[in-house]
Amino acid sequence: MRKNKLFRISAILLILSLLISCKSKEERSIISQIKKNNFVDLSVYCKKFDEIIIYDEGYYYYDNNKAEWLGPKIYYFFDGKVEKVINIRCCADVPYGTIIYFYPHKDGKIILSKEDTIFYLTHIVKYKTGKLLQLEKQKKDIQIVSFE
Repeated sequence: MRKNKLFRISAILLILSLLISCKSKEERSIISQIKKNNFVDLSVYCKKFDEIIIYDEGYYYYDNNKAEWLGPKIYYFFDGKVEKVINIRCCADVPYGTIIYFYPHKDGKIILSKEDTIFYLTHIVKYKTGKLLQLEKQKKDIQIVSFE
């Protein structure tokens, strides 16, 4: 009985650590900042940059190269070179855990200057297994939709 209980606890801890490890430290920090402030300032994650480009590679580029990351990537550029990349998890129609979605894309990307790095939480879509947080450049009232 005691071995069985220990095995269950170990299995649960392993599954939780695997779920948490899927997110990068930066992604966890972005989610925390959004939950606390209802916005995120992307300049916090890299101090040395001229431009930020958010590519929605999962939607626009997966068909071209199936070895690529399936979700959005945040690229920080300085003097035309990539200084830092942050991978953001993506999920299909129903998210598991908290998923971040930057909107709107133009040709699969969002280009930001040094002075324009803030995204506001505009939509929360709640599912039984997670949430989708939609972020936009313009501040709006937050709309919440739930699916069970």
